[in-house]
Amino acid sequence: MSQPEPAQGEVQDQLDPRARSTAHGDIGGRIRAARLEIGLPLRELARRLGISAGHISQVERGLVKPSISLIYSIADILGLGVGDLFSPESVSASGSAEGVARTPGEERFVTRVQERRSISLDTGVRWELLTPTTHEPVGFREIVYPVGSGSAQPDGFLRHSGREYGLILSGRLRVQLEFDEYELGPGDSIAFESAVPHRFWNDGPETVRAVWCTLAPNDDSAIRPAHSPRQ
Repeated sequence: MSQPEPAQGEVQDQLDPRARSTAHGDIGGRIRAARLEIGLPLRELARRLGISAGHISQVERGLVKPSISLIYSIADILGLGVGDLFSPESVSASGSAEGVARTPGEERFVTRVQERRSISLDTGVRWELLTPTTHEPVGFREIVYPVGSGSAQPDGFLRHSGREYGLILSGRLRVQLEFDEYELGPGDSIAFESAVPHRFWNDGPETVRAVWCTLAPNDDSAIRPAHSPRQ
């Protein structure tokens, strides 16, 4: 009896099991590297996630961008913090931002704007990490919502353990917490329990920039999509 054809990502694993992405900002490459590091086959990762191996292969090869819930689920399975998947896009090969002198102390405490790690999501939203290390008990990020983008697909919600705090820097962000909707402008802030189904989107004429803190010390990986609130 013939054996099933391996997924394209598995073929690449067999050709070079130590393969690593060489492109800066390649979240898929970091996912693949971490998966290979623990010897987890692509099909097994897909099975645990409940999605197709082909979709994971496309994420790893940078053909599609992952969703927020998929990023958290993958990080959980691979034993990573979400911060480990942020890309050092503006960092030079020597590990320092171009043109910026770094001291050992500064590397521990300061994040220069040129050095921010980032993740671009499938909805068009971009997360920028505001801490110098990736393993932090607080998710501290600047989030950029281009016009027409949102935190989830239309009518999709997120919920997870912990609590969130947000401050709008520019633009106007639409927020839905379960059945209630709000519009936040520059200087407005919000705080809520993350277990409440929530979503954010930008239907205005300008990009939204916001600073966001997520507290989930005991279960930072438990973010997942939620169904629309029942009427």
